[in-house]
Amino acid sequence: MKKTAFYLFALLAFSLLGCEEEVPRADCFDPERVRNGACTLDYRPVCGCDGKTYGNACAADLAGLKSWTAGACN
Repeated sequence: MKKTAFYLFALLAFSLLGCEEEVPRADCFDPERVRNGACTLDYRPVCGCDGKTYGNACAADLAGLKSWTAGACN
């Protein structure tokens, strides 16, 4: 009985805490800038304002980001 209660509690905690939806910041992401296109395959990583590393500035731009910095994110 104790194990069942523990598993039910763990499942409830996971469902409440583990499924948070990621919402992009308005000052970082512009949905109107998201588009398909071709970028070169050269790897010159940039860290997007969303905290994700993109292969190069072109990829970050196509993803709709408003800003990024040179180098991979930490």
